[in-house]
Amino acid sequence: MTIDEIQYAPQLFSAIKIIVDREKPNGLFWLTGSQKFHLMRGITESLAGRVAIVDLLGLAQAELTGRAAASRPFIPTPQWLAHARQSAQDSAPSHGLKEIYQQIWLGSYPRLIAQGAQARDLFYRSYIQTYIQRDVQDVLKVSDQMAFNRFLVAVAARTGQLLNFASLARDVEVDNKTAKSWLSILETSGLVYLLQPYHRNLTKRLVKTPKLYFLDTGLAAYLTMKARSCWP
Repeated sequence: MTIDEIQYAPQLFSAIKIIVDREKPNGLFWLTGSQKFHLMRGITESLAGRVAIVDLLGLAQAELTGRAAASRPFIPTPQWLAHARQSAQDSAPSHGLKEIYQQIWLGSYPRLIAQGAQARDLFYRSYIQTYIQRDVQDVLKVSDQMAFNRFLVAVAARTGQLLNFASLARDVEVDNKTAKSWLSILETSGLVYLLQPYHRNLTKRLVKTPKLYFLDTGLAAYLTMKARSCWP
């Protein structure tokens, strides 16, 4: 059974727990939801140890072009890379620089891919209002709406760069503790990803500076373009 937007029916978790404890097969229930914090709260309180959690990202380039590599898990080996390269040459048309930038600008959300560029601005504006400003700020208990909006733009402008909390906090005019708290929630919500540096020494991996990435390029582009339109 698949139950969508399960966070709106938290009373179902207790019933699901009883059935899962009684029955042996895995995969009896597939629970999905767009409000991650409310969904995870119900899962951790009621289904701890009884559930596997899968985070679904936007569509990959291989999925958009129908390449065979999309069905194979990524393993950074020469054989995998050679297969992916050959698959791209066989099944995907070559893209020019303009088309690549267009795809970065559009982003990777399935609904937006289906509706096209004409729906982009409305989609991202609604996404920010209905998800980021409602769910994320509800968790953070943000009192300064303008500061949080500046923070989103500042993070988007730093995508692909080394994370510098002092610089980020200074640009947004908040303290380092607030910047770290806000970024932690953005990371937990699946909006940003911190890529830790590779090093043979595990301890050094933990202390070296990570790189900051927005997981959806379209959202990052939208936030930075909206900020630029406000400049004189």
